Amino acid sequence: MTQPIPGRFIPAEFLTAHHYIFGQLKVTQSGLMGMMSDVTSSYLEMNEASLALIHKPDEVVSYAPVLNVVRAQVVVVCLGKRDYLGLQGVVRSGFQRPQPYFVQATTASYDVSGTIERGGRLEFPALMSEGTNAFILMYDARLTAPLFPALNLQAPVMLLNRNYLESLAVLPRT
Repeated sequence: MTQPIPGRFIPAEFLTAHHYIFGQLKVTQSGLMGMMSDVTSSYLEMNEASLALIHKPDEVVSYAPVLNVVRAQVVVVCLGKRDYLGLQGVVRSGFQRPQPYFVQATTASYDVSGTIERGGRLEFPALMSEGTNAFILMYDARLTAPLFPALNLQAPVMLLNRNYLESLAVLPRT
């Protein structure tokens, strides 16, 4: 009988439409991308979670030893390392060398700029429809909230929920 692979805790920051949540997320060997694309579960369990409102991200309004978050309501996930995503075979598939595209994405509450890596051309219809994962990977990303200037995040990796995406512009690299 095989033993289950023990989970590890990674620090993560979640943004919903109204809340800024940060804490420790227990992930399996497949990493965060594996958990975000898991069709057998619709929630994430966060440990040592602090909850703040997006208009006052520095003021913690609630603390929970265990907080369950509905995955479909997560707009953006910020990670401190690329390693937290999981196995590179899950994150990147195919034989083409990924090309970086600097993009500006908008949702109802947030503006996110960063780099999307794609094999070949960046085609918006393919980006919005391919795969079962609802999240788009952005590297070296920066998040701002035009209505809430106190909210300003930078992270090596951000996952953007494509269900909340309003626009995406490919920008020239300066």
